[in-house]
Amino acid sequence: MTIAELEVKLPNGFHDSYLVSIALDFCAGTCRIELDVDYDDPDPEVFRRMRLDLKGLSFFVIDPPAMQTSLLFGDTIWASGYDTTEKILPGLETYRNNVPVGSFFYSFFLHHSNCYIHLAAKEATLENV
Repeated sequence: MTIAELEVKLPNGFHDSYLVSIALDFCAGTCRIELDVDYDDPDPEVFRRMRLDLKGLSFFVIDPPAMQTSLLFGDTIWASGYDTTEKILPGLETYRNNVPVGSFFYSFFLHHSNCYIHLAAKEATLENV
């Protein structure tokens, strides 16, 4: 499954989630992202801790933060998920040509830093923590 396919199973997708941690294993091509996912349908301000596991990771980039941004973080980082587009990742088509066949791209916008995390992988799974 792709991240986009997983997020449709959530009441609000990855919109207004909170990034807790990221663990990358470049040699194994895996990534584990823990998020507090906005689960407020129908109750407001209800979050659920979830673990997003990625396999076949071939691309992982964090944009530099906006220069005026404080580099201090709290317990979590406010984030929202988006399909990756050329507008938010210039050169996307070139990157698509260089990742393994069957890879998907996805991006998380970090509101605090006004920047994105972009990634490409072949498989995504999501589970409650």
